[in-house]
Amino acid sequence: MNYELYADVWFLTNFTMDSTALWIAGKLMKQQIRAGRLLLGSFAGTAVSMLLFFVWDDYTWYQICVHFLVNPGMVFLCYRSRKKKEFLSQYAVTYLAFILLGGALEWLMQSTSGNVHFVWYLLGALLILAAAEKMLGYLKREKETVYDLLLITGEGNISVKGFYDTGNLLTDPLVGRPVHIIKKEILNEQVQQGKLPVRLIPYHSLGQESGLLEAVTLEGMYIMQENHPLYLKKPVFGMAEEKLFQNDRCDVILNGKSMES
Repeated sequence: MNYELYADVWFLTNFTMDSTALWIAGKLMKQQIRAGRLLLGSFAGTAVSMLLFFVWDDYTWYQICVHFLVNPGMVFLCYRSRKKKEFLSQYAVTYLAFILLGGALEWLMQSTSGNVHFVWYLLGALLILAAAEKMLGYLKREKETVYDLLLITGEGNISVKGFYDTGNLLTDPLVGRPVHIIKKEILNEQVQQGKLPVRLIPYHSLGQESGLLEAVTLEGMYIMQENHPLYLKKPVFGMAEEKLFQNDRCDVILNGKSMES
């Protein structure tokens, strides 16, 4: 059986898929990609693959070359990673994106019996790209609400996870500082040993109309943001029972005014 191959359509289709796969991989790994590097890697990978296809008669060796030489080279040109583990991760994620995009376009071609212009393939790829961007943007916003925290106490440092809750606006009336909520068990030992003085502060936001919350003041706290850590001096923590925390993804509920300090 003979097939007609349109070189321009073949090149544009593969170039679009390569670019999209590299972009999706960068989003998944939260790595910024320069547009020039992405286009260079995609163009080089597509051009070399096309050249090998026309000059190499053995299709098996052509596939081996593309998968194990051309595609890794394309990933390297795009990300320029010099660490072996990081490069392998980039290649694996990009390869997964290739498979997903290839399957989607293959389904589109079969469902239309192949008699459809390249623009429809491109549209399909762009729709996949838009959906992936929307999903990844949502996941990124969800992840950005959880931070690594380093609590500084007189007895040493404690690493915990903190959930940034804009609804938590509790303020200590004694010192006028925002109050963060922490699992009681984390500081319980230092409290029992008398190394952290406890006081009571009123609250209205823990599932009942009013009450008193045990609170302590620590030496400091680092909020590990993506760009640089944010240091809060003398942060106040209200100690609550673990049942207040709906899941185990965090140990601290950060005050909504944390980032304003």
